[in-house]
Amino acid sequence: MTNNIFKTGKGLLAILGAITLASCSDKDEIPTAGESNATSDFTLSIKGMPAASGATAPDARDAISVFQFAPDGLLRKNVINNYDTEGINLMKGATRALYCVSGVDIEVPEGMTEDEFALSEITTEEGATSAPLFLSAYSPIEESQMNCELTMKRGVARIDLDARDADMDISSITVDDAPASTYVFSEAGVMPDAGSTIYTYEYAQAPTGIDKGVFMIFESNREVHISVHGSVDGTEITVPAVIETVARNKVYTLRVYDKNATVKAEFTMADWEDGDTVNGAPDTSRGLTIDPETSVFPEGVTVDYINNIVEIPDSGVKGMKIAFNSEMRVDIDTICYYGERVAIDSIDAKHVKFTSEKAYNTDNGVITKFNVDIAPQLKGRPEYEIKMYVKKTVMNTSYDYVTIRVAPSRFQIATVELAGITWMAFNSTSPDPNDQIYVDEGKTVEDMYIEDWVNCTGGLFQFGRKYRYIPYQGYNPCNDLGGQKQDIPWVHESHMPCPEGFRIPTIQEWQTLFPEGTRLEGGTSFTAGNGEIIDVEIVRLPGDVVTPTKVNGVCRYVKLTSQATGNCLILPLAGYKGDKSTAASSNFGRDMVFWGNDNQGCPGGYARAMRFMFNWGNACNAEVFQFQMEAFAAVRAVKNN
Repeated sequence: MTNNIFKTGKGLLAILGAITLASCSDKDEIPTAGESNATSDFTLSIKGMPAASGATAPDARDAISVFQFAPDGLLRKNVINNYDTEGINLMKGATRALYCVSGVDIEVPEGMTEDEFALSEITTEEGATSAPLFLSAYSPIEESQMNCELTMKRGVARIDLDARDADMDISSITVDDAPASTYVFSEAGVMPDAGSTIYTYEYAQAPTGIDKGVFMIFESNREVHISVHGSVDGTEITVPAVIETVARNKVYTLRVYDKNATVKAEFTMADWEDGDTVNGAPDTSRGLTIDPETSVFPEGVTVDYINNIVEIPDSGVKGMKIAFNSEMRVDIDTICYYGERVAIDSIDAKHVKFTSEKAYNTDNGVITKFNVDIAPQLKGRPEYEIKMYVKKTVMNTSYDYVTIRVAPSRFQIATVELAGITWMAFNSTSPDPNDQIYVDEGKTVEDMYIEDWVNCTGGLFQFGRKYRYIPYQGYNPCNDLGGQKQDIPWVHESHMPCPEGFRIPTIQEWQTLFPEGTRLEGGTSFTAGNGEIIDVEIVRLPGDVVTPTKVNGVCRYVKLTSQATGNCLILPLAGYKGDKSTAASSNFGRDMVFWGNDNQGCPGGYARAMRFMFNWGNACNAEVFQFQMEAFAAVRAVKNN
């Protein structure tokens, strides 16, 4: 929760500008008669404002709009801030009143009178959970006056919560009828009647101490009701409280406590202190932003300084330094990773490394730097984000973060959407993304099958295990390749033969593509479970299989093309290898078998698979059957949802 508390200086610390009276050439700025060339110094002192934060761009509430009114209307509007304390021009003998405001922008239409301006309203935005914090001040100016001191006052009241003695577990607090608007300047002496609004704050964890700045609310001359919601020993309760009147620039502490087995709530009121010392958390209204002057970003890195976003190319980065300029040291609170199909556990110190440098003082603030090294993207890995949550050193929790976006690898696993399911374009080879089959530049998936059919067949796997049998190597594997117990159902990463972001398809997904009774025959079509009409082509490539070990077979594949989208899924007839078989060949080009991820309804030692028994012919039925778990079949992975 943000505590909207301003750090301020004593006396005239924040703004002390010499305001020079200069001669003017503009017709509407000619001084009064007899004083056209008079010059003198008029000192305007503004106190009650926060000190400059030292950031590269001013906070919105660092700026002060100064409106000078003459008897016949607005004379001039100037904007000064804590970063530019130069004087502003006041016209001697012409200025009759000064209005200062920070945190809200007031439009002054042509012809607006001072009386109308004095009744300028500020309204709560729709859906807001608190009134906006702003400051204002007013002073009349006499004709002979040579200096003016203004004290900016907050235009809202602050609601704090004291839950130290509460027996109830507080879950939320609601202001049931907060004023929806107020006049910017309290000198108006009245309050607008623009109805009420509701503010709600929900706690993720029940508070047990003092929570400052739960709400900001506008002043009110009528009662404002607040409800505290929570539970005691599992029983839901609501505790009411009321503020009889609400004054601006005041702090109201809502104390929730237990007395005689009855949970009660009451308010106490105190002045909202100004000065060097502020009780509570540091001012979090000024966010921590990346400092462009002291940060180091290597070539290829782009930075959005407004939104704290750093874009990293897929080649990674070394020697990057993210720096902050604040009134105190900045610490890393937490580092979090996000990605659509990135296994967060796979991103560790080998890929991303954060270290900090010793903070040092400058005339403009404390500089804190963090060194960030990010390894190049693995093949097949999509984009992912790192959120570096940061906080000022005395804070308990972070309010700000830097988003580091790492671009996807330029080598992406090819996929095809068919029957409403996103399939890998090639059979799986292993869980290692660097092991996958990638489409060469300028080629299609089918080009890859045509030019290198054998390597595009992937591997064969035992059910529930991730170790691959490569049939064209011609060896006879044991029944427990790799010594892994079988994962039933086949879903855990430790046993998954699919690359990151993909998984074994279910039998239901296979049957969505091939409904029961589907016949595959070259030159015909069938209707998938989602209603998609799919054309079938059986392709026989010229020549025989050529492998280093002289494994026999022919190069054939089934080409499935959607009539609606033109998407094409290719399934190579890579064969299979039965349990305890001594055959070195998997009968390349004859048949194909694909695993599902469960053994539902199968006897011990068997699991379900999808079988296509062409037996060297050009037609067969797609069928679900029970296959020995120790046998070897292909895996055609699907994308995680």
